[in-house]
Amino acid sequence: MTNRTTEVACLSWGEVCARRLDRHALSAPLQDARPADIVGTICGAHAQVLSAAELSIGLRLAGITRTAIREALWTERSLVKTFGPRGTVHLLPTQDLPMWTGALSAIPPSRTSQAKDVRLTPEQTERVVEAIAIALDDAELTIDELSEAVIASTGPWAADLVMPAFGGMWPRWRQALTMAANRGALCFGPHRGSKVTYTNPRRWLPGFRPAGGQTALAAIVSRYLHAYGPATAQQFAQWLGTPRRWAMELFDSLSTELQHVEING
Repeated sequence: MTNRTTEVACLSWGEVCARRLDRHALSAPLQDARPADIVGTICGAHAQVLSAAELSIGLRLAGITRTAIREALWTERSLVKTFGPRGTVHLLPTQDLPMWTGALSAIPPSRTSQAKDVRLTPEQTERVVEAIAIALDDAELTIDELSEAVIASTGPWAADLVMPAFGGMWPRWRQALTMAANRGALCFGPHRGSKVTYTNPRRWLPGFRPAGGQTALAAIVSRYLHAYGPATAQQFAQWLGTPRRWAMELFDSLSTELQHVEING
C-alpha cells in the first residue's frame, strides 16, 4: 500500500521506460562519474561473472575502461564484491555496505530445502559466522583455507559433508557463507591465481558496522524505486529475494514516504 492522500499521477509506459533508461544511464552514458557512483544508483551490478558486471558498468559511463573498474574494486576499494540481492554475487559501493548489510541481514530467512539433519542450528550458525569474521579479520583465504579455520574454531560437526554441491558434497558450515556476507563478516578478496579468496570488509572500511535494520530497509526501498520504479511491493520482493507478504508489509510501513502512481490509468 502507498500514500494516496495526494493527487495520483498517471504515466504512460513510454514515460516509465524513459525514466528507467535515464536513471540507469542507458539513454546517455554519464560523464565524469565513478564506477561506484553508477553502481550505487542502479542498486548493485550483478557479478556472478565479473566481466558481465564490467560490461554493465561500462555501458553506463563515458570513457570508462575495464582497468578503471578493476582498480575501483581491487585498488581504490570504492567497490566491493559480495553477496547481494537474492543471495547472488554483486558489486556494491563500499560506502553503501552498512546499508546493504543492515538490510540483507534484516530479511526473514527463507525456507530451506535442506533436510533437518543437514541444517545448522541457530547456535551453530552464530558460531560459524563469528568464526568466519575472526578468520578473515586480517587475511585473504581460499574456501579450503577458510574451511579449515572455521572447523578448527567450531568443531567437527562443521566439517560433516552433508551439502549436495557440484561434483560432490560440501561441509555443513558452508550453509552460513551467504549469511556471513549479509552480516558484514565476509566479502570477496582478489583472486589468488585461479582461486577465489574471501576477506573481511572491515579491512577496507574501518569502523564498518551494519546499519539498523529498519533504517537500512527504508533506504533500500528508496534506492530501488529511484532506479526501477514505478514498481510494486511484489516486484521489489522478486528483485531482493524476499517473501511477497513481507515486502508488502514493508511497503505498507513506508506508505507515508511513497508516492502512488498509475500506469496508463
